[in-house]
Order: sequence, then C-alpha cells, then structure tokens
Amino acid sequence: MIRRAKQMERNVPIAKIRRFLSPKRNIDVLRIYYCYQIGSTHLQLGLMETTIIHAMAMCDRIKLSRVLQEDASAFRYIAERHTDLQSSTLGNLIAVLSKHGIRDADLRYLKWVKNKRDFFVHRFYHDEPWPGDLPEHVLRALCRRLLYLDHVFRRAGNQIWKILTRAGLMARIDLGKDGAVIMNVSLQPDEPQWLRDLAIEAVRHRARSRR
Repeated sequence: MIRRAKQMERNVPIAKIRRFLSPKRNIDVLRIYYCYQIGSTHLQLGLMETTIIHAMAMCDRIKLSRVLQEDASAFRYIAERHTDLQSSTLGNLIAVLSKHGIRDADLRYLKWVKNKRDFFVHRFYHDEPWPGDLPEHVLRALCRRLLYLDHVFRRAGNQIWKILTRAGLMARIDLGKDGAVIMNVSLQPDEPQWLRDLAIEAVRHRARSRR
C-alpha cells in the first residue's frame, strides 16, 4: 500500500531541511535524493521542450503547416506560431525541422534525444521503481541513470540554438563567457550595426551582473 505523503511546508528554511536529514539512515537520504533526481530530470525535460518551442517560434524561416493570414498583426503572428508549436509533440517538431535544412548529424542527434525522452516519459516506470521498495544498490543505479538523462535534456536545450544557427535559420554571435546574442534571420535586410551593438552590450551587462 502506498502511503499518502505528508504535505510539504511552504518556505521551509534550509537549516530545517538539514536537521530533518541529519538523523536519517543513509538509505532514507538516498531515497529522498532519488525523488529529487526524478523531479530534476522532469524539470530539465520540460525546459528542453520549452526552449525548442521558443527557438522555433522566433525563426521566421521555419514554416508551419497552418498558414496565417497576411494581415495578421506581428503579436498575433508570433502568438499563434507559439500556440501551434506548443500543441505539437517533440516528434512533430523534429519532423518540421527536418524540412528546413537541418544537418543530418543534427537530425540524428535530435532523434536520439527524442528516444531518451520517450524512455523517460513512457518506460522508466514500467519496472515500478518505487523508492520504498528498492535496495541501496538499485537506487544508486537509478540515480545515475536519471542524472545522465538530466544532462542529456539540459545539453539538448542548449544545443538547439547552435543547430538552428548551423542550418542558417538563426544568427548567433558568441560572446565567450558572457554568453551569446541570438537573432532571427528574416528575409528583410540586415539589422543596423547600432542595433546589434546595443543587443551585445545588453547581454554582456546582464551576464556580468549575475556573476
């Protein structure tokens, strides 16, 4: 029988969490970490899929199957593009990208990431890996697997910008440790240099203020 978990308090101080964990057995701490790692992996997966949607939504050169009216406002245009992309599966998003000059190696990478995503969402729980029923060595193995998937999803969310840049769908200016400036590549003439300089300075300022 699965017991109902006690509702977690809000705004729990870090010191109180440490006191809660300090007298626990190693196996209990490992079970708590296992649950944390499941949550972290879910968050990285959600962030990855959201990042892919945002990246595709800002690319004017990525055409969707539903054509918006020519007189649609810029706000309505981007809002409806975003809604269309949000309603698509990761497989459908990759299928759309495959029609827009994405390199074969990048497509294989995205399909590989999709397989990892499908395993985590659809098959990870098939063996009923409930923390209270697992011995320590199995918990450690599952934590390593989850951490691996966590890294896979985090990296894919970062890589999508470079993949779109390599396909000529975006312009990316590498700023080293300050990050990068990523711009939509439209059919219009290039933006004036002063606008690029302003964007670069804004990104550098934000990066330095967060150090």
